[in-house]
Amino acid sequence: MSTSPEWRQLTDHLMSVPEQIYEGWNSTVGWDNYTRWGREFGEDGVAWCVIFDWCTYHDAGLDAIVPKVDNVSAFSDWAQRRGQWSAYPSAGAWVNFGNGAHTEMVTGFDADTVYTKGGNSIRAGAVDHGQGNGVWSHSNPRRSSYVTGYFAPRYPDGECPPTADPQDPRGGSAITAWRWAPPVTAPTFEPFPGAAWFTTGRRSPIVSAMHDRLVAVGCDRYESSRNKDVIGRGDKTSYEAWQRTCGFTGAAATWPPGRTTWDLLQVPNV
Repeated sequence: MSTSPEWRQLTDHLMSVPEQIYEGWNSTVGWDNYTRWGREFGEDGVAWCVIFDWCTYHDAGLDAIVPKVDNVSAFSDWAQRRGQWSAYPSAGAWVNFGNGAHTEMVTGFDADTVYTKGGNSIRAGAVDHGQGNGVWSHSNPRRSSYVTGYFAPRYPDGECPPTADPQDPRGGSAITAWRWAPPVTAPTFEPFPGAAWFTTGRRSPIVSAMHDRLVAVGCDRYESSRNKDVIGRGDKTSYEAWQRTCGFTGAAATWPPGRTTWDLLQVPNV
């Protein structure tokens, strides 16, 4: 189960949707508005920008906090009646573009620009005879008359997403800028194997990884890189140099390693 805030789970899901055309085309109507989001929503073959917003929340398990409506004015009125309307962008907010003409969701902002991604839209710079056809990202000046306002839902976990609103009713502090970025996967490191593991002649890929880390942190006291996967004298002298770098002295800076300096060394998991 994810421990990320719900706004983060939502925006991660939004950004996982590939940007491409999702509608079919025919010579009678042009782009036909038939999409998987229309089928999910239960109303297909119609303008689907708001439908895409709702389905994104639904897919993230958050549809209970947004209205199941299919037009921009309806969700804007709903938000205003509930005190969830803002003149400022925040992560995951639904934008009202053109006083009810279109909507997308906020994926970032800075002092001058709001970044969004949405359905039933066109690729930036493309010409489609006035019809949306897929899921695409865009940017607009924040103070443009085209930006009417934002529906800023309250998340069940009580976490306020990154917001530019200096009086965000969800309790967050306003920040100048935020942009979605992929989650960073924390590197994994070898757990401390115990002092008894560090015996002369032991052969292991972990020894080689330790060797490389000691060199990388400036504690290279090795005479040769041959057989670097075997514990030898160079490992002892190099590691003791690392212990001194960590501030240990005397008996505390002697072989074999202890857990504290091993964890600080961050030997990559092999």
